[in-house]
Amino acid sequence: MTDAPYGLQAIRSKAAGNTLRTKLYRVTASGNTQGIFINDPVRFNSAGLGVIRLSSNAAANTRCLGVVSELFDENGRPLTFSQPSRGPFLPASTAGWAAVYDSQQITFMCQADASAAETLVGQYVSLTAATNGNTAAGTSVMQIRAASADTSVKTFQVLGLAPTEARGLGSVANNAAWGNAFIDLEVRIALHSYTS
Repeated sequence: MTDAPYGLQAIRSKAAGNTLRTKLYRVTASGNTQGIFINDPVRFNSAGLGVIRLSSNAAANTRCLGVVSELFDENGRPLTFSQPSRGPFLPASTAGWAAVYDSQQITFMCQADASAAETLVGQYVSLTAATNGNTAAGTSVMQIRAASADTSVKTFQVLGLAPTEARGLGSVANNAAWGNAFIDLEVRIALHSYTS
């Protein structure tokens, strides 16, 4: 597999109708300390300043509101590409709006940062990212930290292989993909901002 992280991408909803809906959340300039990219997980800012990016070095038990699907400037205009070097992301200290997949029923696909064994299914994991994001594409570079997997509750829980792996690599039992580095996993938010 190629190491090409893309953050968390919404793939399905377990709710009736299987609809992937988003809700707009405010991003304030003072609260946006890291910048926000498409497919970044976000949480409420503890200072009450809208939503902020869920840092890869956040505590393992940090709650997550959801994942960004689109970003807008302060006036509500969609951020667009300004090629060749600028993707649609909100730089640090910039105000705007984020459309967030915030349903607890939505599952996401995310690349593992190392080889991933089938024993990860049902285990809880945290995230890793070498940088804040891909500024040219405007996308997140978050990955599942495979080494963090265990039974203590963390922000995300592994549900299995993502559909991309099931169609592209695996046998009927999907076992051919397990054990490879950088495979795509399906995860859910285990510690959601709206649950107790």
